[in-house]
Amino acid sequence: MKKGMKLMAGALAAASVFASASCGKKQSDLEYVKEKGILRVGITVYEPMDYYNEDETDFIGFDADLAKGFAQETGVEVKFVLITWANKVAELNAKEIDCIWNGMTASEELAQSIDLSVSYATNNQCVVVKSARVNDFDTAEKVKAANKIAVENGSAGNTVCENTLSLPMSKIAACTAQVDALTEVASGASDLAIIDYTMAYSVVGKGAFSDLTIVDISKVSFENEEFAVGFRKGSDLTEKANAYLKKCYADGTMTELLKKYSGVALNEAKLK
Repeated sequence: MKKGMKLMAGALAAASVFASASCGKKQSDLEYVKEKGILRVGITVYEPMDYYNEDETDFIGFDADLAKGFAQETGVEVKFVLITWANKVAELNAKEIDCIWNGMTASEELAQSIDLSVSYATNNQCVVVKSARVNDFDTAEKVKAANKIAVENGSAGNTVCENTLSLPMSKIAACTAQVDALTEVASGASDLAIIDYTMAYSVVGKGAFSDLTIVDISKVSFENEEFAVGFRKGSDLTEKANAYLKKCYADGTMTELLKKYSGVALNEAKLK
Protein backbone atom coordinates (compact mmCIF):
# COMPACT_ATOMS: atom_id res chain seq x y z
CA MET A 1 0.00 0.00 0.00
CA LYS A 2 2.75 2.42 0.95
CA LYS A 3 4.71 1.39 -2.13
CA GLY A 4 1.68 2.15 -4.31
CA MET A 5 1.25 5.50 -2.63
CA LYS A 6 4.90 6.31 -3.29
CA LEU A 7 4.54 5.39 -6.96
CA MET A 8 1.43 7.53 -7.24
CA ALA A 9 3.15 10.43 -5.51
CA GLY A 10 6.10 10.09 -7.87
CA ALA A 11 3.84 10.11 -10.89
CA LEU A 12 2.02 13.18 -9.62
CA ALA A 13 5.31 14.96 -8.98
CA ALA A 14 6.53 14.14 -12.49
CA ALA A 15 3.27 15.38 -13.98
CA SER A 16 3.58 18.56 -11.95
CA VAL A 17 7.12 19.18 -13.22
CA PHE A 18 5.97 18.52 -16.80
CA ALA A 19 3.04 20.88 -16.40
CA SER A 20 5.30 23.57 -14.97
CA ALA A 21 7.71 23.17 -17.87
CA SER A 22 4.84 23.40 -20.32
CA CYS A 23 3.50 26.53 -18.65
CA GLY A 24 6.96 28.07 -18.73
CA LYS A 25 7.39 27.44 -22.45
CA LYS A 26 6.87 30.63 -24.46
CA GLN A 27 4.00 30.38 -26.90
CA SER A 28 5.10 30.94 -30.49
CA ASP A 29 3.35 33.45 -32.75
CA LEU A 30 2.01 30.65 -34.91
CA GLU A 31 0.56 28.91 -31.85
CA TYR A 32 -0.85 32.23 -30.62
CA VAL A 33 -2.60 32.95 -33.93
CA LYS A 34 -3.95 29.41 -34.22
CA GLU A 35 -5.27 29.51 -30.66
CA LYS A 36 -7.16 32.74 -31.44
CA GLY A 37 -8.25 31.43 -34.82
CA ILE A 38 -7.62 34.87 -36.33
CA LEU A 39 -4.70 36.53 -38.12
CA ARG A 40 -5.00 40.29 -37.54
CA VAL A 41 -3.45 42.12 -40.47
CA GLY A 42 -2.45 45.74 -39.99
CA ILE A 43 -3.17 47.94 -43.01
CA THR A 44 -3.96 51.43 -44.23
CA VAL A 45 -6.22 52.20 -47.20
CA TYR A 46 -3.66 51.90 -49.99
CA GLU A 47 -4.81 51.00 -53.48
CA PRO A 48 -3.84 48.63 -55.11
CA MET A 49 -2.44 46.84 -52.04
CA ASP A 50 -5.28 47.09 -49.47
CA TYR A 51 -8.51 48.99 -50.05
CA TYR A 52 -12.28 48.69 -49.66
CA ASN A 53 -14.38 46.80 -52.17
CA GLU A 54 -17.19 48.63 -53.96
CA ASP A 55 -19.75 48.31 -51.15
CA GLU A 56 -17.10 48.74 -48.42
CA THR A 57 -17.85 45.38 -46.80
CA ASP A 58 -14.39 43.90 -47.21
CA PHE A 59 -10.81 44.72 -48.12
CA ILE A 60 -9.37 43.70 -51.46
CA GLY A 61 -6.05 44.33 -53.18
CA PHE A 62 -2.78 42.64 -54.06
CA ASP A 63 -1.68 42.43 -50.42
CA ALA A 64 -5.18 41.82 -49.04
CA ASP A 65 -5.69 38.82 -51.32
CA LEU A 66 -2.28 37.40 -50.43
CA ALA A 67 -2.99 37.89 -46.71
CA LYS A 68 -6.33 36.07 -47.06
CA GLY A 69 -4.56 33.14 -48.72
CA PHE A 70 -1.88 33.06 -46.03
CA ALA A 71 -4.50 32.99 -43.27
CA GLN A 72 -6.37 30.18 -45.03
CA GLU A 73 -3.15 28.17 -45.41
CA THR A 74 -2.45 28.74 -41.70
CA GLY A 75 -5.93 27.47 -40.85
CA VAL A 76 -7.32 30.70 -39.40
CA GLU A 77 -9.62 33.58 -40.36
CA VAL A 78 -8.23 36.94 -41.45
CA LYS A 79 -9.16 40.26 -39.85
CA PHE A 80 -7.96 43.51 -41.38
CA VAL A 81 -7.20 46.25 -38.84
CA LEU A 82 -6.78 49.87 -39.87
CA ILE A 83 -3.67 51.20 -38.17
CA THR A 84 -1.88 54.52 -37.82
CA TRP A 85 1.14 54.03 -40.05
CA ALA A 86 3.53 55.97 -37.84
CA ASN A 87 2.59 53.65 -34.93
CA LYS A 88 2.78 50.37 -36.86
CA VAL A 89 5.70 48.87 -34.91
CA ALA A 90 4.17 49.73 -31.54
CA GLU A 91 0.81 48.25 -32.57
CA LEU A 92 2.52 45.08 -33.79
CA ASN A 93 4.59 44.61 -30.65
CA ALA A 94 1.57 45.33 -28.44
CA LYS A 95 -0.21 42.44 -30.23
CA GLU A 96 -2.94 44.71 -31.50
CA ILE A 97 -2.08 43.18 -34.88
CA ASP A 98 -0.12 40.07 -35.89
CA CYS A 99 1.54 41.39 -39.03
CA ILE A 100 1.87 44.47 -41.24
CA TRP A 101 0.92 43.61 -44.83
CA ASN A 102 0.50 46.91 -46.61
CA GLY A 103 3.15 47.64 -49.23
CA MET A 104 5.60 48.30 -46.42
CA THR A 105 9.08 49.50 -47.37
CA ALA A 106 11.77 47.27 -45.89
CA SER A 107 14.64 49.16 -44.24
CA GLU A 108 17.58 48.43 -41.98
CA GLU A 109 16.06 50.65 -39.30
CA LEU A 110 12.76 48.77 -39.41
CA ALA A 111 14.55 45.42 -39.33
CA GLN A 112 16.01 46.34 -35.93
CA SER A 113 12.52 46.44 -34.42
CA ILE A 114 10.59 43.74 -36.30
CA ASP A 115 11.10 40.75 -38.57
CA LEU A 116 10.77 41.32 -42.31
CA SER A 117 9.68 38.70 -44.81
CA VAL A 118 11.38 38.13 -48.14
CA SER A 119 10.76 41.10 -50.42
CA TYR A 120 7.96 40.37 -52.88
CA ALA A 121 7.62 43.70 -54.76
CA THR A 122 9.58 46.84 -55.60
CA ASN A 123 8.61 50.50 -55.50
CA ASN A 124 9.87 54.07 -55.47
CA GLN A 125 8.66 57.43 -54.27
CA CYS A 126 7.14 59.70 -56.91
CA VAL A 127 5.95 63.29 -57.04
CA VAL A 128 2.25 64.04 -57.57
CA VAL A 129 1.09 67.54 -58.51
CA LYS A 130 -1.88 69.32 -60.05
CA SER A 131 -1.77 68.71 -63.80
CA ALA A 132 -1.38 72.41 -64.56
CA ARG A 133 1.81 72.53 -62.43
CA VAL A 134 3.60 69.43 -63.69
CA ASN A 135 6.46 71.48 -65.19
CA ASP A 136 6.91 73.42 -61.95
CA PHE A 137 8.30 70.37 -60.14
CA ASP A 138 10.05 68.23 -62.75
CA THR A 139 13.45 68.20 -61.01
CA ALA A 140 14.56 67.36 -57.49
CA GLU A 141 15.73 70.95 -57.04
CA LYS A 142 12.27 72.31 -57.92
CA VAL A 143 10.65 69.80 -55.57
CA LYS A 144 12.92 70.92 -52.75
CA ALA A 145 11.92 74.53 -53.40
CA ALA A 146 8.18 73.82 -52.97
CA ASN A 147 6.41 75.71 -50.19
CA LYS A 148 4.56 72.68 -48.81
CA ILE A 149 4.95 68.95 -49.46
CA ALA A 150 2.36 66.43 -48.29
CA VAL A 151 3.43 62.95 -47.13
CA GLU A 152 2.10 60.14 -45.00
CA ASN A 153 3.52 60.44 -41.50
CA GLY A 154 6.17 57.77 -40.89
CA SER A 155 6.29 56.76 -44.55
CA ALA A 156 9.13 56.49 -47.06
CA GLY A 157 7.92 59.79 -48.52
CA ASN A 158 8.34 61.36 -45.10
CA THR A 159 11.91 60.00 -44.99
CA VAL A 160 12.63 61.50 -48.42
CA CYS A 161 11.57 64.95 -47.20
CA GLU A 162 13.48 64.80 -43.94
CA ASN A 163 16.64 62.94 -44.98
CA THR A 164 17.08 63.03 -48.77
CA LEU A 165 15.84 66.60 -49.28
CA SER A 166 16.72 67.82 -45.76
CA LEU A 167 13.57 69.92 -45.56
CA PRO A 168 12.53 71.78 -42.40
CA MET A 169 9.42 70.49 -40.64
CA SER A 170 7.60 73.70 -41.58
CA LYS A 171 7.60 72.57 -45.21
CA ILE A 172 6.23 69.09 -44.53
CA ALA A 173 2.51 68.35 -44.19
CA ALA A 174 2.51 64.99 -42.39
CA CYS A 175 -0.83 63.27 -43.04
CA THR A 176 -2.38 60.18 -41.51
CA ALA A 177 -2.50 58.28 -44.83
CA GLN A 178 -1.17 58.60 -48.37
CA VAL A 179 -4.65 59.26 -49.70
CA ASP A 180 -4.83 62.26 -47.34
CA ALA A 181 -1.57 63.55 -48.82
CA LEU A 182 -3.17 63.45 -52.28
CA THR A 183 -6.23 65.28 -50.94
CA GLU A 184 -3.90 68.00 -49.65
CA VAL A 185 -2.62 68.55 -53.19
CA ALA A 186 -6.07 68.34 -54.79
CA SER A 187 -7.35 71.02 -52.40
CA GLY A 188 -4.36 73.27 -53.01
CA ALA A 189 -3.19 73.09 -49.40
CA SER A 190 0.12 71.56 -50.52
CA ASP A 191 2.11 72.08 -53.72
CA LEU A 192 2.83 68.40 -54.18
CA ALA A 193 2.82 65.00 -52.53
CA ILE A 194 5.58 62.44 -52.34
CA ILE A 195 4.02 58.98 -52.14
CA ASP A 196 4.47 55.39 -53.30
CA TYR A 197 4.46 55.08 -57.09
CA THR A 198 2.50 51.84 -56.66
CA MET A 199 -0.41 53.74 -55.13
CA ALA A 200 -0.11 56.81 -57.34
CA TYR A 201 -0.26 54.64 -60.46
CA SER A 202 -3.59 53.22 -59.32
CA VAL A 203 -5.46 56.36 -58.19
CA VAL A 204 -3.96 59.49 -59.72
CA GLY A 205 -5.95 60.85 -62.65
CA LYS A 206 -9.17 59.20 -61.43
CA GLY A 207 -12.17 60.27 -59.35
CA ALA A 208 -11.31 62.84 -56.70
CA PHE A 209 -7.76 62.91 -58.03
CA SER A 210 -8.60 63.39 -61.72
CA ASP A 211 -6.86 66.77 -61.73
CA LEU A 212 -3.58 65.33 -60.44
CA THR A 213 -0.59 64.00 -62.39
CA ILE A 214 2.48 61.94 -61.58
CA VAL A 215 5.64 63.80 -62.53
CA ASP A 216 7.64 61.72 -65.04
CA ILE A 217 9.63 59.33 -62.84
CA SER A 218 12.50 59.37 -65.33
CA LYS A 219 12.91 63.04 -64.42
CA VAL A 220 12.32 62.90 -60.67
CA SER A 221 11.79 60.00 -58.27
CA PHE A 222 13.30 58.89 -54.99
CA GLU A 223 14.25 55.81 -53.02
CA ASN A 224 14.24 52.53 -54.90
CA GLU A 225 12.50 50.31 -52.37
CA GLU A 226 11.51 46.75 -51.60
CA PHE A 227 8.20 45.75 -50.03
CA ALA A 228 8.06 43.15 -47.25
CA VAL A 229 5.61 41.86 -44.65
CA GLY A 230 6.37 42.73 -41.03
CA PHE A 231 6.12 40.35 -38.05
CA ARG A 232 7.15 40.53 -34.42
CA LYS A 233 10.85 39.98 -33.74
CA GLY A 234 11.65 36.27 -33.66
CA SER A 235 8.20 35.28 -34.96
CA ASP A 236 7.90 31.84 -36.54
CA LEU A 237 5.27 33.34 -38.84
CA THR A 238 8.08 35.01 -40.79
CA GLU A 239 9.51 31.74 -42.09
CA LYS A 240 6.01 30.50 -42.91
CA ALA A 241 5.27 33.71 -44.82
CA ASN A 242 8.54 33.42 -46.76
CA ALA A 243 7.62 29.94 -47.96
CA TYR A 244 4.09 31.10 -48.80
CA LEU A 245 5.23 34.15 -50.81
CA LYS A 246 7.73 32.10 -52.82
CA LYS A 247 5.08 29.47 -53.48
CA CYS A 248 2.63 32.12 -54.70
CA TYR A 249 5.26 33.37 -57.11
CA ALA A 250 6.20 29.92 -58.35
CA ASP A 251 2.64 28.68 -58.90
CA GLY A 252 1.53 31.82 -60.74
CA THR A 253 -0.76 33.19 -58.01
CA MET A 254 1.04 36.54 -57.99
CA THR A 255 0.95 36.79 -61.77
CA GLU A 256 -2.82 36.28 -61.69
CA LEU A 257 -3.17 38.97 -59.02
CA LEU A 258 -1.32 41.42 -61.27
CA LYS A 259 -4.16 41.08 -63.79
CA LYS A 260 -6.59 42.33 -61.12
CA TYR A 261 -4.34 44.89 -59.42
CA SER A 262 -2.12 46.80 -61.84
CA GLY A 263 0.86 48.89 -60.82
CA VAL A 264 2.64 46.29 -58.69
CA ALA A 265 6.19 45.32 -59.72
CA LEU A 266 7.20 41.88 -58.44
CA ASN A 267 10.67 41.49 -56.90
CA GLU A 268 11.39 38.39 -58.94
CA ALA A 269 15.07 38.23 -57.95
CA LYS A 270 14.08 37.72 -54.31
CA LEU A 271 11.12 35.41 -54.95
CA LYS A 272 12.94 32.79 -57.04
